[in-house]
Amino acid sequence: MSEEKELLEGADKKQKSGARKVLGIIGNVILWIFVAFCALITVLAFAQTSSSYNVPSIGATTILNVQTDSMFPTFKAGDIIIGEKVDDTEAMQLNVEDVITFAVDDLNGDGYRDLNTHRIIEVEKDASGAVTGYVTKGDNNPIEDTDTVLPGAVVCKWNGTKIPSLGKFLSFLQTPTGFLVVIVIPLVLFFLFELIVFIRKFLAIKNEGKKQITQADEELIRQRAIEEYIKNQQANAAAQAEAAAKDASAEAEKAADDAAAAVQEAEKAAEDAAAEVKETVAEAEEAAEKVQAE
Repeated sequence: MSEEKELLEGADKKQKSGARKVLGIIGNVILWIFVAFCALITVLAFAQTSSSYNVPSIGATTILNVQTDSMFPTFKAGDIIIGEKVDDTEAMQLNVEDVITFAVDDLNGDGYRDLNTHRIIEVEKDASGAVTGYVTKGDNNPIEDTDTVLPGAVVCKWNGTKIPSLGKFLSFLQTPTGFLVVIVIPLVLFFLFELIVFIRKFLAIKNEGKKQITQADEELIRQRAIEEYIKNQQANAAAQAEAAAKDASAEAEKAADDAAAAVQEAEKAAEDAAAEVKETVAEAEEAAEKVQAE
C-alpha cells in the first residue's frame, strides 16, 4: 500500500512538473514575441525620424498611418497601409486606379511636407506622350483634388495591404505616455523576470548535488521535534515530582523530630511533677509525725 502511494505521488509530481514546464515555455514564447514587437516598434520609430517625410520606412517599404476617411471604404482613419517606394522612372509609369501617396505642402507647421494618399483618376501627358502629372481623388470625396500631382511628388504606391485600426495604437505609442506604458515598463518588467529566472537557475545549479529536504524529511524532522519536546516535558515533570517528594520527606522528618522532642519534654515535665508530688507527700508525712509527737 505504501509503495502504491509513493508511485502515485511520484506520478503526480511528474505531471505537475511537466505542466509547469509547458506553461514556462508558453510564457517565454509570449514574452519573446513581445520583445520582438517592441524591437519592431523601436525600429519603426527610428525609421520615422530619419525619413524626410516623417514616416517609417524599411528599405523600399513605407508604413503609413491613415489620418482621415477620404479613402473610405477602401481604408479608413486609424488603418495602417503599406506602400512601395517608386523611383523617378516608376513615377512616370503610374496608371489610373493606382492609389498613390504624394507630398503636399507643410499644412501643420511641423517642418515636414505632409502626405496625401488618393487614387489616380486621370493621367496627364504632354504632346510627346510623356506624363506631366496625375489627377487624384479620394474615394470618399465628392470632387477631385485641386492640384495636379507631379511625378516628382509621388512617394510610394499602395500595394493593397492594410491593417485595420492598428494606426490608432501606433499613434498612442508615439506619445511619451504610450511609449512608457506599452514599451518601457513592460520591457523593464521582462528583464527583471528574466534576471530572477537566471538567478534561480544559477542557484539550482550551484546547489545541485546537495541533499534536498523533501516533504517526507520535513515531516520526519517535525515528528522527531515533537517526540523530543514530549521527552523533555516528561523529564521535567519527573524531576519536579522527585524534588517535591524530597521536600515532603524532609518536612516529615522535621515533623517527626519535633514530635520526639515534644515527647521528651512531656516526659521530663511528668518526672518533674512526680518528684514534686513525692516531695510534697514527704513533707506532709513529716508534719503529721510532728503533730503526733506533740
